[in-house]
Amino acid sequence: MSQEQWIDIGLYGSMVLILVAIVAAIGMNIVNAISNPKTLVKGAAGIGLLAIVFLIGYSMAPTEFGASTAKALEASKIDPTSDGAGNIYKLVGGAMTTTLILVVIAVVGLIYSSVSRIIR
Repeated sequence: MSQEQWIDIGLYGSMVLILVAIVAAIGMNIVNAISNPKTLVKGAAGIGLLAIVFLIGYSMAPTEFGASTAKALEASKIDPTSDGAGNIYKLVGGAMTTTLILVVIAVVGLIYSSVSRIIR
């Protein structure tokens, strides 16, 4: 066999193993949730909190393009006046704001845990 065929076999094998891992991870979580339904409340609360943070970020995101953004969109052959471009721009802005909020929360949590460890 040639080297390219071995690479193809390795890639297909890794894709199969990734699918097996995904199915196993989801399946074990479903089995755990069925055996202990109280854990679903914490997961739902976390998802709800993430949705609230995203809605805050989405509401803060701009809907109008700046001059440089409009030029970049036109250069990539996207019409900046279309509704789709504005919606996607707002979604991306909301996702970026959500990421920023979550990073700030993580850094504050790290600082708090470090300081509380030093004080004890």
